[in-house]
Amino acid sequence: MKKSLRDRMIALARLGNRLARDVAGNTLAIVAAAIIPLAALIGGGVDMSRAYMAQSRLQLACDAAALAGRRAMTTGAVDSTVRSEALKFFRFNFPTGESSSTTPPYGVASFTPVVADGDDSAVVVTASTTVPTTLMGIFGYSSIPVSVNCNAKQDFVNTDVMLVLDNTGSMNCLSSDSASTYCATEKTGSKMSDLRDAVMSLYNTLVPTQTLLASHGLRLRYGIVPYSMTVNVGKLLPASYLKSDTWDYQSRQYAWDGITYNSNTVNGTWATTSSTATAWTQYNYYGADSKTNNQCNNAVPSDATSNGSATTTGSSSSTDSSNVITTLTNQQRTQTVTQYQGVWGISDTSGSQRDCRIDVRTVTNTQQRTNTQTQTPAYTLTYKQVTYDISQYVQSTSNVTFPLGNGSSGTSAPWAGCIEERKSSSATITSSTTDIPSDALDLNLNSVPTSDPDTKWKPYWPDVSYYRTANSSSATSGYATQDACPAQVSRLKPWDSTTLQSYLNSLVATGGTYSDIGMAWGGRLLSQTGIFASDNPATYGNMPVARYLILMTDGYIDTGGTTYNAWGVEQNDRRVSGAPYPGDTTDTANHMQRFSLLCSAVKNMGVQIYVIAFGAGVTGGLDSTLLHCATDENKAKAVADKTALINQFTQIGKDIGALRLTK
Repeated sequence: MKKSLRDRMIALARLGNRLARDVAGNTLAIVAAAIIPLAALIGGGVDMSRAYMAQSRLQLACDAAALAGRRAMTTGAVDSTVRSEALKFFRFNFPTGESSSTTPPYGVASFTPVVADGDDSAVVVTASTTVPTTLMGIFGYSSIPVSVNCNAKQDFVNTDVMLVLDNTGSMNCLSSDSASTYCATEKTGSKMSDLRDAVMSLYNTLVPTQTLLASHGLRLRYGIVPYSMTVNVGKLLPASYLKSDTWDYQSRQYAWDGITYNSNTVNGTWATTSSTATAWTQYNYYGADSKTNNQCNNAVPSDATSNGSATTTGSSSSTDSSNVITTLTNQQRTQTVTQYQGVWGISDTSGSQRDCRIDVRTVTNTQQRTNTQTQTPAYTLTYKQVTYDISQYVQSTSNVTFPLGNGSSGTSAPWAGCIEERKSSSATITSSTTDIPSDALDLNLNSVPTSDPDTKWKPYWPDVSYYRTANSSSATSGYATQDACPAQVSRLKPWDSTTLQSYLNSLVATGGTYSDIGMAWGGRLLSQTGIFASDNPATYGNMPVARYLILMTDGYIDTGGTTYNAWGVEQNDRRVSGAPYPGDTTDTANHMQRFSLLCSAVKNMGVQIYVIAFGAGVTGGLDSTLLHCATDENKAKAVADKTALINQFTQIGKDIGALRLTK
């Protein structure tokens, strides 16, 4: 039966519906159609990820190169040294083949200072490379270009550098000497000599910076604090900051027990007050012997004197203001003198011959004299605390005398300028002390002296200082103290090379290691609110001031109870250790804790601290006290020899300033 058009259309529609619902055999066609875009999508993702990884690593290498190049740049230009240093860091961080990048050359495409805006303190690095593709190669993309830019700038603002330098006796030794080696005088090639060279290397490293800052109306200054058992700052202080009337020193003075005397008697000369004589009588007659005149005289016997016993007729005594007793004793005696004389020319009875005759008589003298007995108090040296008038000592530029307590006096060299510290805390600072006590004026970096004597510094007077038995108030025996007064501290100022070298040459190593006094005065010289506030404005030339302190020591804190230091003679004064004196070990531990507290106080003032321990005695590693004194552990180093010391000072010179990536 012939189907109508309508039926045919309905059948065709039904067939189409069945075919539409039947998906058998379509998968291959669909996959074939999608494989190309899928390959592009996956390959692009993989290759772009690899490119991003390469770019990230390239950026890190670029940043490192820029920072290294800027650190090495000292003349405001990119020379071969700068380029080599930058490329070294770049290659280290992005070696050949990194992230499947192509082989060199790819490194630094350009490496020049920024000059467009006149900023010759920045180093710009442009780095580029290409990353070969994987799947994207089938689409005609064989590699992906990668490039980065970076900019490192060292923002040298006003810069103050305080050098706190160990000037103790061990600096006379060689860097190879052990910590226990004693060197009375400076050896050739000593640690002190090495230190001088190292400081000059720091200075030379920063000379371009000093010049650059000066050209912009800014400044770079150095202060220097040589320290040992005290510091020499007294003549930098206003007179009102010093106690200048009296002060108590552990010393010695003559004393008298009120009983014992040294006696001395001087007898007077006998004086004749009356005299009687008998008549001459014939003693001997030579008869007919013919004598010459001389023969007659020579025959005369010598006069004979006999003194009777002395008898006391009276005495008187007096005592003067020095307790000297003077006793006058009057004496009397009888003196008998037998006198002889020769008579020449006596005629015999016939008168025909001259003869010699000797006559004799007795003379009786009454004599008197006055004897003087002086009884002087028997003074002995007593070792004790003595109050001295210090007014002349502080003011004089020549030798001064001081009383010894028995009417005599000693002689002292003039004051060099070293000081004893202000009053310490009433509570002993130990390892458990976490904050500087409010009454510890000796550790206060910012307070200014008032009329209160406790707030003032006192002159360091070695010539009158002695120590005695520990924990005793006085003793009949004692010894002169070990003392040391280093070169005068220099306040912050610009230096030229010749003047700095001359100052360093004047440093003399002597005494023990009291690093706390060095840190205290390094901090005071940098304080913006203390006694040197006028030296330390927050800004200069409308730019801020960056402040640094570099501590160089060849050993750890090493104190002694019998030394004369900034806190007196500790085993007798006990200003740090407390009473009774606990021994040198505890005393040293107390000073170490004070040092740690001072380091924290200086850092709290915004000062960056570097610590260098120098010599064979410290290369086993920094102890925790020195390590934690630095702003961070990277700023604390132990170095063994001159080369390492110079390198460390040079590196600090390169680090000083705000080195940063600006792009």
